[in-house]
Amino acid sequence: MPVAQHGSVRIHYRDEGDPAGPPLVLIMGLGGSGNAWWRLLPSLQDRARLLVIDNRGTGESSPIRGPLSLRDLVADVLAVMDHAEVPVADVHGVSMGGMVAQHLALDHPQRVRSLLLGSTTAQARSGPPPWRLIGSSGLRPLLGPGRSWPVMSRVLYARRTFEEAPERIAQDCDLRLRDGTPTVTIAAQLLAIARHDVRARLAELGRFPVTVVHGDEDRLVAPARGRALAAGIPGAVFVMIGGCGHLMTTDAQEPTADAVLAHLDRVAVRGTPVG
Repeated sequence: MPVAQHGSVRIHYRDEGDPAGPPLVLIMGLGGSGNAWWRLLPSLQDRARLLVIDNRGTGESSPIRGPLSLRDLVADVLAVMDHAEVPVADVHGVSMGGMVAQHLALDHPQRVRSLLLGSTTAQARSGPPPWRLIGSSGLRPLLGPGRSWPVMSRVLYARRTFEEAPERIAQDCDLRLRDGTPTVTIAAQLLAIARHDVRARLAELGRFPVTVVHGDEDRLVAPARGRALAAGIPGAVFVMIGGCGHLMTTDAQEPTADAVLAHLDRVAVRGTPVG
């Protein structure tokens, strides 16, 4: 696995897919490593060159030491792009990764061709705190990830997945256990997320092709917040996926992949150059 280094931080990533295709950077959400993209990757292998990042503190990347900001995670993404010799890319971020993608595009617009934002928001502090997520994260050192995940999962998945495909939730739990993301990473990421607010700058994202994708049963980031994110970006396309919670590729794998591919098609038709 390639490693991008900036300062003392080492960021592992995978470089796969079509090496001649347009680069697509994938930024995962809270506590997830690049492994969490596994359900989506098969649909993208022939469509793009994929840079699949282990966020700082996850997977094989450097552990988090001290305070963390979303701009730190932006710097990590830029280090990966520089190491991979990718001057500009389409960027797909989900949940926290979608917040990182917003900051990347706002602060470094010359590095971004288009944005695909999933299960995310322009501001983290509006609405009630996600107490179940915070509580299960706090209990993680006592219960262990295997017992805290079922508590957390109630805000992550659609009801239909619990009733008809519980094995998919078990697969996600197994992946999290194998990843072994430390509690300190979860805590640092939650604090970074709490400071996210780009509402005043959303109109600046209108320079890019943007697609916002959200599940209509997302109990962690309410669907209204995804809709508001899209409404604040001139020209953004909003896709609401029915019967889908926060973890879209688990609840609605094919519709989610279709939305991603439709975005890539739209960017290709628009003819925005890469590099």
